Amino acid sequence: PLRDHREAELVIYFVNHLAPLFDICDPDKHFASVVPERAAICPALLNAVFAASAKHLSRVKNYDSLVAVAHHQECLKCIAPRLSNDIAVMDENLLAAIIILRFFEEVEVPIFEPDRQDHLLGIRALIEAQLPSMSPNEFHQAAFWVGLRQEVYMAVIHQRPIGLNLDRLTFDRSFSPAADHVWANRMVLHLANVIQYCFGDDGNIATYKQLVEYSAAWMASKPPSFIPIFVEQPEGENMFPEVLLLSDSIVVGLQYYHLARILLIAHNPKIPRLGPAQRTAIRLMDDEIKSDVRVLCGIAKSINRINPAYATACMAIGLAGDRFTSRKEQDALYNILVRTEKEYAWCTSLA
Repeated sequence: PLRDHREAELVIYFVNHLAPLFDICDPDKHFASVVPERAAICPALLNAVFAASAKHLSRVKNYDSLVAVAHHQECLKCIAPRLSNDIAVMDENLLAAIIILRFFEEVEVPIFEPDRQDHLLGIRALIEAQLPSMSPNEFHQAAFWVGLRQEVYMAVIHQRPIGLNLDRLTFDRSFSPAADHVWANRMVLHLANVIQYCFGDDGNIATYKQLVEYSAAWMASKPPSFIPIFVEQPEGENMFPEVLLLSDSIVVGLQYYHLARILLIAHNPKIPRLGPAQRTAIRLMDDEIKSDVRVLCGIAKSINRINPAYATACMAIGLAGDRFTSRKEQDALYNILVRTEKEYAWCTSLA
């Protein structure tokens, strides 16, 4: 047992408030259940938990930010010497600790700030090292998917490719029947591939066509549980549709689908370069992108609590918010950013 009451409160805060952010696509909630157990025997993981909780508390409440800094530094002292050790980099506890530390840094990095790269903390090396041995170990896989979603987030907000070799991933990309979280993870992996195309060097039209076709096939094949239980189009002062969904996994799957659409529409290689046809194509493209942004924001706002869907909505706003010219819609988008920073503690100041 911990001897410091303050530290015990930080662990409880992590379980109650932060672990759900990591476990959003994990039906077994490994970060809420396994991480506290492993932290008892892994100083790096324990200090990562302390650092993340203290940082989040310092942003939403009057909590001493120096506590977070101290635990962050202590965690780095534990991790740094082990990153060059071939055996240590296979340690799933180390991977979980770095993922939690990365959350610590994500909330600090303003959306679309120039990429400093120092937030990576070796996570790419760890994931790359562990890919060939991605075992049935559920905690291992849960940590991997969180790490991949973090890579997606950082790649989108910095508009750069993901620093992983996605061809090495052997996860299920099919449309065969599966649990909702599997369908969500299929779309996470698809969005990662879309990012590689849009921000990488592959301008191949055949690749673009394959990505568009996968998005459409995923949407057409998704299970009935992904159909919203209620949809209401915006009217009056409401700028976004109300979209009620059954689970967090479904929220992730559908939001990432719309993010993939935004990127693919914006990077369509078939758009005419000049002439009247180009102006028409750009206008139609803007209309489609704005529709997807509205849905992304509507999904987030329809959940009766601040949640990770707001961070995803902010990604869309950062990518395409400049396409909205109506002051009412601009104000509605701005309010999403403000609420995300105020209640979710996610820095959105540069979006």
